[in-house]
Amino acid sequence: MFGSIARTVIAHPWRVIGWIVLAAAVIVFAPSLDDYTTGNQQSFLPSTFESVEAQAAGDASFPAQSGATGSLVVVRDDGAALTAADQTTVAGLATTLGTDAIPGVVSVQETPQSLSTDGLTAALSVAFDGQPGDEAVDDAVPALRTASDEALAGTGLTSALTGNAAIQVDTTSAYASAERTITIATVLLIVLLLGLVFRSPLIAVIPIVVIGVVLSVVTGLTALLADLLDFQVSDTLQPILVVVLFGVGTDYIVFVLFRYREHLRRGETHREALEVSVGVVGRVVASSALTVIGAFAALLFARLESLSTLAPGLIVAVAVMLLTALTLIPALFALLGRSLFWPLGPGREPARSPFAAVGRFTARRPVVPALGVGAVLVVLTLFASGYQATYDTLDELPASTASRQAYTTLDASFPAGALSPTQVYVVGSAPLDPTALTTLATNLAAVPGVSTVAPPSVTTDGTAALVTVVLADDPYSGAAMATVEGPLREAAHGSVPGAEVYVGGQTSAFVDVRDQLRADTGRVFPIAAVIIVVILGLLLTALLGAVNLLVCVALTFTATLGAVVLLYLHALGYGGIDFSIPIVLYLFVVAIGTDYNILIAARMHEEYRAGAGAREAARTAITHDAPTAAAAGIILACTFASLMLTGIANLAELGFGVAVGIVVAAFLMAPLLVPALSALEGRAFWWPTRRHADVGHTASEQAPGRAQEPTAQDPTAGMSPAS
Repeated sequence: MFGSIARTVIAHPWRVIGWIVLAAAVIVFAPSLDDYTTGNQQSFLPSTFESVEAQAAGDASFPAQSGATGSLVVVRDDGAALTAADQTTVAGLATTLGTDAIPGVVSVQETPQSLSTDGLTAALSVAFDGQPGDEAVDDAVPALRTASDEALAGTGLTSALTGNAAIQVDTTSAYASAERTITIATVLLIVLLLGLVFRSPLIAVIPIVVIGVVLSVVTGLTALLADLLDFQVSDTLQPILVVVLFGVGTDYIVFVLFRYREHLRRGETHREALEVSVGVVGRVVASSALTVIGAFAALLFARLESLSTLAPGLIVAVAVMLLTALTLIPALFALLGRSLFWPLGPGREPARSPFAAVGRFTARRPVVPALGVGAVLVVLTLFASGYQATYDTLDELPASTASRQAYTTLDASFPAGALSPTQVYVVGSAPLDPTALTTLATNLAAVPGVSTVAPPSVTTDGTAALVTVVLADDPYSGAAMATVEGPLREAAHGSVPGAEVYVGGQTSAFVDVRDQLRADTGRVFPIAAVIIVVILGLLLTALLGAVNLLVCVALTFTATLGAVVLLYLHALGYGGIDFSIPIVLYLFVVAIGTDYNILIAARMHEEYRAGAGAREAARTAITHDAPTAAAAGIILACTFASLMLTGIANLAELGFGVAVGIVVAAFLMAPLLVPALSALEGRAFWWPTRRHADVGHTASEQAPGRAQEPTAQDPTAGMSPAS
């Protein structure tokens, strides 16, 4: 099948390149993915969760108070306490902003609690018309900041806006900046590394241009799907798409290039070498892509939509990249011919290769690399048990972010929970009993971890009430989540008989996100594992071999998570690691890290079926394909490591984790542990695969019609196109 595709593409390269016209149409006419992107975690929760029900109750009964909120923090430029004149200026600021009719702003209010007890800070309460991430709210945040700055000009006072609306705007801006940083760093890294590996300016540039076009097409197709299926995606998708496409795209192109160069070095014509290379590597690339797609498809079974809505974009990305690797890339290579490797050509096989030595050692003494690599991974895995999650999305933003700086000022003078109060809604079918509402407020105030409780607000018909609670802890912290999930909800639910009581707000939403994430993790992990082992089994036609590969990749994941814990919790002293890291890391390491295992395992399978023993097959695979895995692994690891340049903690953690996982897969797992296990298990590893009848002959020795024999100068010269 892949040989037929290769021959067709290479025979008609201009026709294949014509599909760029379709790509251009998608780029021009597809909607913008930004229109379907949000960072509001609550919007991704199922409607049955309490925080979502609370939001619905607030929208119905208290629309002016249930939207996005903010705190406009005012301090003196010199850091001194606010004078009486300053306080008058602050009151005038609230009046001015409230009467300016800023679109998207419902109110800006001064309350008796607006002045901090230390007199250093004033905090005006801001209510927005809509939820964080809504277009009107996003536009209102910078407008309010500008209006406040203009109103305070020359007064000696400075204002800063924080709260969920401002945090969302700043988060979106940070991710947009991160995407630019990632793209620039990724492009530079790939150009530099490909240029060094292949010593060709064309090879350094072609992947960047092709993958850049694919990225634009994938972004457009994802937006079309979001529009067609009516869903929104997380604001983490676009930065992840960049690294996924440039990462796996470069992998697939490097796989083809290494095999292509290997055949050219044997003296084959460019067309012969390209046809054979694309035909053989096409099977590996397709299997790798299907494995990645299968792992990402498991996300569709998550109920948390911030995860499930990642799946369409990632699946489309890998599928389009697979199509590109099998068609457009070979067509371009066919047109370029000898010019592709200009100016130095494909070169010659080195007389001595460190990978050849590794291959011989692993084939002779497989126990040593198996135990050595296994020990390293087990030690790292032990650290994974110390994983602690954080939901503090504000603390993950760069320290220079406006809303984070404003919160730091607010936190120094007010209870930490003032950033995002918790709302308790009471909904009844008849007017509520005022005594019961008083009891509710009293019970809430008695909960440990609660700072203040406002008197209940009641609707005009008396059937609904709102009690605002300010927590003592940072609303994004684990302590605040424990308060809301446990004693606060218990006190709320039992205080108003005959009425429905819902605890809402940012902290409550994160409690629900955490609960759903735990359930989704337990669902997604095994589904992804089953999909991957089935694909590996079909590729290798070896049951135990497929299980071996899956176990190895699972160990890579746990070791990688352990490395993240070791760096960020133990070395850098972080209070926690982003809550999404384990499940996203699992999918990336399991899916993408499997590429290198598939590359080596497929070569061992090829040699074993041709008649080589398990140990000889392992030696050959390491000698010829470990350099490919190493080069591709370095490029992909550096690509993901570029996420560490963004200044956003969760992206940095993801980038470091995936980079470590890829290094483990490319330098320890694929070239050492997997071949060592194959050599140790022998026939059992490959059961029920049957070897060629001409036992003792490898695929390299079964080249039909080959007159050239191996020489001392070129030990691979007699290997067949199939190798």
